[in-house]
Amino acid sequence: MDSTIVSNTEEPCVVYPWEPCHDNEMQMKASFEDNYLDHMSNLKIESNPSPNTLTTIACGVLHNVTRSLIEEFCESGASMVIFDFNGLSFEQSRKMVYEIRQGVFNYSLKKNNRVPYSMTLVLDLEGSCITTGSIFHTTTTQRLIELSTNAHVYVTNDVEYKFKCTEDRIYVNSDIILKLKINDRIYLDYGKIELAVLRVDEDEVYCVIKRGEFLGSEKVVHVPGIPVGSTALTKLDEEKIRTGIQLKVDVILVPGVRNSVFFDSVRKFVVTERGRDISLYAKIDNTVGLENMDDIIPGVDGVFLNRPNLSMEVGHDKIFLAQKIVLSKCNLAGKPTITYGEYLNSMEVSTVPTSAEVNDLINTVMDGTDCIYLDVTMRSANKLHCIQYAASLCRQGEAAIWEQQLFTELNKKSKPKIDPAQAISIGCVEVSFKCHAAAIIVITTSGLSAKFIARYRPRCPVLAIVRHGKAARKLSVWRNVIALQYIDPIENVWKDIENRTRFAMDFGKRKGILHQGDLVLHMSCSKQNAGFANTMSVFYVSAGDFVNA
Repeated sequence: MDSTIVSNTEEPCVVYPWEPCHDNEMQMKASFEDNYLDHMSNLKIESNPSPNTLTTIACGVLHNVTRSLIEEFCESGASMVIFDFNGLSFEQSRKMVYEIRQGVFNYSLKKNNRVPYSMTLVLDLEGSCITTGSIFHTTTTQRLIELSTNAHVYVTNDVEYKFKCTEDRIYVNSDIILKLKINDRIYLDYGKIELAVLRVDEDEVYCVIKRGEFLGSEKVVHVPGIPVGSTALTKLDEEKIRTGIQLKVDVILVPGVRNSVFFDSVRKFVVTERGRDISLYAKIDNTVGLENMDDIIPGVDGVFLNRPNLSMEVGHDKIFLAQKIVLSKCNLAGKPTITYGEYLNSMEVSTVPTSAEVNDLINTVMDGTDCIYLDVTMRSANKLHCIQYAASLCRQGEAAIWEQQLFTELNKKSKPKIDPAQAISIGCVEVSFKCHAAAIIVITTSGLSAKFIARYRPRCPVLAIVRHGKAARKLSVWRNVIALQYIDPIENVWKDIENRTRFAMDFGKRKGILHQGDLVLHMSCSKQNAGFANTMSVFYVSAGDFVNA
């Protein structure tokens, strides 16, 4: 009788040999030194950064955005799109949001293995804004006037000159200029032109042009140190918020926040309009808000640092200090941050940014931002190249962060008695450092555990597996977090956890985050309705399934 050989298709339970990370990977030796000088001196030029970008990237889009462009953004790894409804009707706004969502859906269906891609939709409000009038055209081709350095000009709020701005007299739509004093500054077109007040008359001010440039029609005017408007929202912004709520945006950026009273009034309005599930981020774009950061931070869902506007008040030479102050306060408070600094603007016309732009972006990453906002994607012909270049710079900055000191200081600030969910998250991050985990998989409902883990800045990606798309999109702002929406039906609690874990493992392998033999941390609930992920386990990645360590 012939013998039949039956092959064993089950993968044997293998514990893979543990191999420590080499010093030339992700600046490993320098990151865990005990003092600053040792950390700096042990950085290596040839060190390989992580293949995974931990800092999230937000892209600006125009009103004519197409679904094909959004598909390309998803492919390049962008986590957020930021847009405004300026000058749009409700139907035009709805069409723009529809194009964005359709692009995300198409990418998820065709290229992401039917896994819903978590792209955060962010509505940017304009706020109270002073603008210049229109240029008086002496010829049919004239669109600009030249304000020369050291020349003199009148700035007036007399409506007679609203459509008659010339080199001698500029109209602005506010009487706030009449409250200025001698030597006060007025900035036109986001600081490109600087005026110094010499004399204040009845309905105009006489100025010397400290920094000249060409000026077009209806450009933004900035007056440092003087709050514009008495409320946090204009009537126009209220209408935009109502539109955003109807179109179910995920985040709204609130401009002109100066204290918690301003922000609380906006929160109350949004809740009243049935937008309770929308995250509200405070824009820090003025010195009053900067000084009141400790008052503002507790009540916000996140912070948007608007460096160009803020630099007109604090000065270009001190904006680096403002950035360090804002980002460090947010890191300590556990609030996500989006930083806007006109990054890589030269790539609007060039394929390679300037050295100053490269250093600026990397330093922002090292200062602790969660997200980099690239508005150059609204203008550049090669948008994907801008995103990919920014991602590569982020990886270099992330590898050079002094992880040992950062985690130690964040941990010290978490003095007992703290939330148990936060405590176990701290332990998870520390274990990930010690064993050099390739990823942390978190099975979460609200996203709370994933936020706590991201707050303590692990060196590896955090795969947060959630069931609700809104929760996933809100998580996508945080550095380290890759939010994945799991849409298969629930069989039972334990089977669901197992299925979601396999889902995360398959995604990690497909995206090149996980490889055979990698060590992975896993956090989940010990029982149904536990409230937060309270159980941590460790396993190796196998060729097929996962193997317990």
